[in-house]
Amino acid sequence: MESLGVLLLHPMNAYLEQELDRRFRLIRLWDSPPDARADFLRSNAAAIRAVVGNAGYNADSALIDALPALEIVASFSVGIDRVDLAKCRERGIRVTNTPDVLTDDVADLAVGLAIAALRKIPQADRYVRAGLWKAKGDYTLTTRFSGKRVAILGLGRIGLAVAKRAEAFDCSISYHSRSQKPFPNYRFFTNVVDLAANCDVLIVACSLNAETHHIVSREVIHALGPEGVLINIGRGAHVDEPELVSALFEKRLGAAGLDVFEHEPFPPEQLIGLDNVVLVPHVGSDTEETCKAMADLVLQNLEAHALNKPLLTPFSGKRVGIIGLGRIGLAIATRVEAFDCPVNYYQRTKKEYPNYTYYPSVVELAANSDVLVVACPLNEQTRHIVNREVIDALGPKGVLINIGRGPHVDEPELVSALVEGRLGGAGLDVFEDEPNVPEALFTLDNVVLVPHVGSGTHETRQAMADLVLGNLEAHVLKKPLLTPVV
Repeated sequence: MESLGVLLLHPMNAYLEQELDRRFRLIRLWDSPPDARADFLRSNAAAIRAVVGNAGYNADSALIDALPALEIVASFSVGIDRVDLAKCRERGIRVTNTPDVLTDDVADLAVGLAIAALRKIPQADRYVRAGLWKAKGDYTLTTRFSGKRVAILGLGRIGLAVAKRAEAFDCSISYHSRSQKPFPNYRFFTNVVDLAANCDVLIVACSLNAETHHIVSREVIHALGPEGVLINIGRGAHVDEPELVSALFEKRLGAAGLDVFEHEPFPPEQLIGLDNVVLVPHVGSDTEETCKAMADLVLQNLEAHALNKPLLTPFSGKRVGIIGLGRIGLAIATRVEAFDCPVNYYQRTKKEYPNYTYYPSVVELAANSDVLVVACPLNEQTRHIVNREVIDALGPKGVLINIGRGPHVDEPELVSALVEGRLGGAGLDVFEDEPNVPEALFTLDNVVLVPHVGSGTHETRQAMADLVLGNLEAHVLKKPLLTPVV
């Protein structure tokens, strides 16, 4: 296969580039200065039979015209809107992408952006790091993602994966697609304005083409309204960006979570100072697992072209370990199962959940988990249940999430492990000496900090207040208490 000349359009993945160089005759477009590209292509045109591009750099009409020997375009992406498909069909050039491989990661990010926008996680993280929790007190109440009406624009692979995840959060699902799909539990809308008017969160997950360009218009944004949230994990051009900016600025739209922008890498500067938008730099598929799988699929597509063999690229979710399989632990398990994550747990006694793997010690649980979630009650037995030994078992690729109580974790050991890279990352809602947070965490980029806001939504605080009132009324009326402790 060394005879297959492959033109790589842009540095996009070190492993992919290394393997292309090893398996084929690799030609790097950036080896030539921009003003000499035409001469460079002309001198290599006879050798270039394949092009590898991505969502940002791909085979447009001019490039295809410059390569008379081109046989295949293998895109390191799902989206192929930058490939001139008509020209490829005209020339008989095969086009491949990387479907399914990145579906889970993009769907994960869609839900993550929705939660981050509704719960204001980035803002809460800044609040902690700026010392405001200690100086000004509790963070403002936010609103929950669970139970929201989620609308999905485009019910393809990624849209269905988003729906599956949102259902695990007890969200109702509606959608708009070119045609109605055979999913009776999902409500179909024939137009996007009606879809937006009947949802709390609108997630853009369709492919980009002439019909879907600016499909999220002023009218759609207006229908979503000042309480609505827009999530875009599709393409930037799906959204009329100036209209989105003005709607967020004027609070005609509640919030947004954006992974993609119309003129990348240049997001509108007006968005930078807004606190009702979460911005990430087109990272939907940017996990080590997916980039490796995408690279393998590109390589296999090229080999299939040369050897006429089928392609197969499996993908699976993270192993999630839960300390404490009570109400909250079970709710977490239900949600992560929707992300195709196998569930492990530690509990004082083994539970009757055959789909979940039980470990008799926390060290064993940590050693067999990628993500360890602390969700048990605090008592003498569980104080510092996450100690140095547990952290070392979780290891430099592991992630610790604590939504239990601060003293569940040996905080000095956690800090040193994060600083030294012995633990991959952490997400912390609770701390040992609240509202005092170890200052060594403030400058780390492998930890997310929020100021004990686990139940800090309007919905939950209302329910908690109603329960207090209900208990007091039951006491006055000499009726059984609703939630007696002693």
